[in-house]
Amino acid sequence: MIKSNRHKKSNTVKIILFSVILAALAFVAILQMNDRTETDGRDVTVITPPEGTNPNGDASEHMENEADAVTPTGMLQKEPTQIPTQTPSPTPAPTPFPRDMEALKKEIEEYISQQSAKYGMYFINLVNGDEFGINDKDEFVAASTTKLPMNLLLYKKIASGEIDPESTLIYLEEDFEPGSGIIQKSEYGTEYTVRETARLSIVYSDNCAINMIIRLLGIDNIRNYMQELGGTIYYGRRHRSCPYDIALYTKELYRFYIESPEIAGILIDDLQNTVFNDRINKYLPEDVKVAHKIGSFESYGVYNDVGIIFADEPYVLAVMSDGAEYGAACDVIGEISKRIYYYLKNSK
Repeated sequence: MIKSNRHKKSNTVKIILFSVILAALAFVAILQMNDRTETDGRDVTVITPPEGTNPNGDASEHMENEADAVTPTGMLQKEPTQIPTQTPSPTPAPTPFPRDMEALKKEIEEYISQQSAKYGMYFINLVNGDEFGINDKDEFVAASTTKLPMNLLLYKKIASGEIDPESTLIYLEEDFEPGSGIIQKSEYGTEYTVRETARLSIVYSDNCAINMIIRLLGIDNIRNYMQELGGTIYYGRRHRSCPYDIALYTKELYRFYIESPEIAGILIDDLQNTVFNDRINKYLPEDVKVAHKIGSFESYGVYNDVGIIFADEPYVLAVMSDGAEYGAACDVIGEISKRIYYYLKNSK
């Protein structure tokens, strides 16, 4: 009985040892399986990168010494990724600031108030209708600025067929007037076509030429035409007008130009090619076309200019002065024009 019990104990120990061995083998197998993973159907050995590197083997952003970065042993070295050169972005244009015509008027008004002479001006945006004026209905000596509406009436009559531009005008003694122009050097009786007479009255501000045109049109017809266009000051013997009126006449020229570019374009071209360019376009970029007519009367310190500025948004500007000095007046008119031009260009 004792032998039998010993034999049973021996068998039990063997079973326990066998079970322990099987468990140990199973544990080893599990450990080996944990060291392998499956990627795209293939078993790939995973190697943990050394400390101080990112999982892709590159140096860590926080490493103090990049030379200490270690490429993990066993990692396949990849070709460096080609990073395409980025096309430089163009420098963005300045964002236009909101347009405030009252602020612009205030700025011009303050500038004019600092001048020793008297100035008046009127502005009309020919695109959106914005307009404002300063001393705009005060009387000023018009000087030669009224040659613009006189020629406007002439070219309207040419457009309607009432006047032939190739017909002739004879220079008479009564047409003589000293000052600007070249006809005064001609002999009385010299003939000029209507077209050439008109050109000389604008390009050279020829006083004799405009007197010949006045004789053709009739001074009363001219005065009535100015009133019909909305003129507030009657153009009488004192030759007075105001910035508002001459701006209004110039606005009508632009409308006529849009309506009849073939005929009105001739007058616009003359106004753009005048030999006098010391005021409205004095400080403007050279590529900006300005169709304008100056007027001067030195005895009264009168230096005026009115015209169409063909900017991105065409507009009319009329500036008149009284008691001014020539150089200062040209600077003031040029500065007013410049401020308006760049304000419109840089605003929306």
